Amino acid sequence: MTDPARRPRRAISLLEIGGIILTALQLPFVLAWKLFILTIILHGQVKSWRRVLGDAAFRFLSSALSVRKLQFVLGTTRQVYETWAKQNGLPALVEEVGEDARLLWVGPKRTDRVIIYFHGGGYVIPLQDFSASFWNHLRVQLNKHEGLNIGLVIFSYSLVPTAVFPTPLRQAALALNHVIASGVTPENIQIVGDSAGANLLLSLLSHILHPLDGIPRVPLRSRIHGIYLMSPWVSLAGGTRSFVENDKSDVVGAMTFAYCARKVFSGVEESCYPYLDPSLTPGAWFQGIDEVVTRVLISAGDVECLRDGIVQLSERIAQYHSGVTLIVQEGGVHNDPYYDFLAREPKLCALTARIQAWIARGFP
Repeated sequence: MTDPARRPRRAISLLEIGGIILTALQLPFVLAWKLFILTIILHGQVKSWRRVLGDAAFRFLSSALSVRKLQFVLGTTRQVYETWAKQNGLPALVEEVGEDARLLWVGPKRTDRVIIYFHGGGYVIPLQDFSASFWNHLRVQLNKHEGLNIGLVIFSYSLVPTAVFPTPLRQAALALNHVIASGVTPENIQIVGDSAGANLLLSLLSHILHPLDGIPRVPLRSRIHGIYLMSPWVSLAGGTRSFVENDKSDVVGAMTFAYCARKVFSGVEESCYPYLDPSLTPGAWFQGIDEVVTRVLISAGDVECLRDGIVQLSERIAQYHSGVTLIVQEGGVHNDPYYDFLAREPKLCALTARIQAWIARGFP
C-alpha cells in the first residue's frame, strides 16, 4: 500500500490568534464557577480542589480550541520535551530514527532495562509536560524504592493533519527496531502508552500480528516483557453506553473524541481501519498476542467516556492471553493519574502505585 502524502501546514491567522486569546480570557470564569460548585454544591467529594480545577481547565481548553489552535499554543513534542527537561534539570538527548520520528531520553540512556512511552493527545496534540512528569516520577521511584535503574524514552511521532495514518505506525516500527538494534533485548523492554499513544501501541501490536504492506517488519527474538495501555483510545467513533453516561464527568467529552476521530480518519485508506480502531477488527484479530508480549496491563476510569470500549478490548485480548490485567479506577477519568501532576496534587491516586508495582515486577 502507499502512504498518503504529508500535508503542508497552513500558517495560523490573526483571527485564530484572537480566538485563542478570547478562550484564555474565559478560563478564569470557568474555574471560578467550578470552585463555587466544589465549595457550595459538591462539598465532601473525593477529589481535591486542585484536581477539580485542573480537570476543569483541561476539559475546557481541549473542547474550546481547534486542532490548529492547540498545536499553535502547545508547539511540538520536541519543544515540550526540551523545555520540560530544562525545567527539571535533565539533559535533552534526542535520537533520530528516520521518517521524522525521534526518541527523547528522560535521564541517561540505558540499554539494559527500557520503558518506551507512546504519548497520547488524539494524534493531534504533542507530548504534555505533566505526562512526562508522571513517567519520570515512576522512573525515579523505581530506582529509589525498587533499586531498578531504568532507561525511559519518549517516542515522538508526526501528528495529524501534517501526517496521515499509517505514518505514525511506520514511525513506531522504526522506533522499536532502533531500540532493539541499540542492544536492548525485547524481554527487557516495557512499552507504555496513554489514549492515542495506547491506540498507536495497539496498532504496532496489530502490525506485528498482521504485517501491513509498506510498514517495516518488527522481528522479535523474544517476547516484549510488558505492555501497559492507560485509557486506550478505542471505539474512535463512539457508540458505547459510557460515551453517553460519562460525557459530562470525563475530562474529554464525547464531542471532543468525535472531533478528533474525524480529523484522524480523514484521508486514511480503508485497509488501515482495523489498525487504527480496535473495535473494527475481526473476532480473532488478537490471536497470537501471547507470543508477542509476556504481560498486558490495561486501565480505565469508571467515569470516562472510553470505559466500555476499554473493558471490551481487555476481554477480547484475554481470550488469547492469560496475562491480561484490567483495572477500572473508581472515580477515574480519562488518563486520570496524569492530572495529579497537572494540578500539582501532593497525594497521588492509588492507580499510580499499582502501575509502578506492575512495571517493577516486569524487570529482573
